[in-house]
Amino acid sequence: MATSSSTVTSPPPAAAPQAGAPAGRKRFRDPSLPILVVVLLGVWALASRFTPEYDVPSIPSVAKEIGGILTSGELLRSLFTTLARVGVGLIGSFAVGLGLGLAMGASSPAARYLLPLVRFVQGIPSLSWVIIAVIWFADVELRVWFVMVLVTLPGFALQTYDSYRGIPAELRDMARSFRPGRWSLFREITLPAITPGIFTAWKVNLGLGIRMVLIAELVGATVGVGAQLLSAQQLFDMAAVVSWTLLLAVSMLIVQGAVELLESWVLRYRPRIDRPGRASSAAAPKAEG
Repeated sequence: MATSSSTVTSPPPAAAPQAGAPAGRKRFRDPSLPILVVVLLGVWALASRFTPEYDVPSIPSVAKEIGGILTSGELLRSLFTTLARVGVGLIGSFAVGLGLGLAMGASSPAARYLLPLVRFVQGIPSLSWVIIAVIWFADVELRVWFVMVLVTLPGFALQTYDSYRGIPAELRDMARSFRPGRWSLFREITLPAITPGIFTAWKVNLGLGIRMVLIAELVGATVGVGAQLLSAQQLFDMAAVVSWTLLLAVSMLIVQGAVELLESWVLRYRPRIDRPGRASSAAAPKAEG
């Protein structure tokens, strides 16, 4: 008796990648940023031709002003003084905010009393802190530090608190089953969990801090970018205003880049997501006959 056999056709195997094509080949860079810069410079140059110098200064006048600032030791001192004030203020607010965030996360009674206070401080307008600092303190440096700490502290405290609360209870219970010391528990569980939130708070507070330092320097400071901007405003020197603004913005971009590089190094265990076109490493299931 003849038997009929049925043939099961399996799908063809996936094509292997070409030998000559590198796996990590970089894509073409997005040219939108250079194009945007060229367009903005073109609009700026066009606007400066049809408006007074005290409204929209020309690009050569701003470039000349920037060159004068960079070659003047006294003017560079103002830039570095402002950056130093930002750094000292952020370090102070980070130290206090980190302590408050950890205390609120580790203790429910502490969170019950401290969390409303931190949120209340966050709700006070920044300009109010500047006025309070002017009334309370005669020293300019103390004014700037006071304003910086009070304005940026809630960001550090709340980000640390939320990151602490995000630690799974099962993970903490499993770690406690090994009976670690307090420092070991903090180093192995708490610190890795709150570190991404801390970097986020730093990146946000850098922009907030530089704005607050400028406002504080406008009141009574004789050295600093805020004082230089006030002097330029009184003289209707728009080229100086634009020059100081650009220098400060570029300085903040450099600092932000340094923070991001440090973040990438500290959190290097996280998967990279900057190459969306890479193929998945998961193998396709094989068809069975």
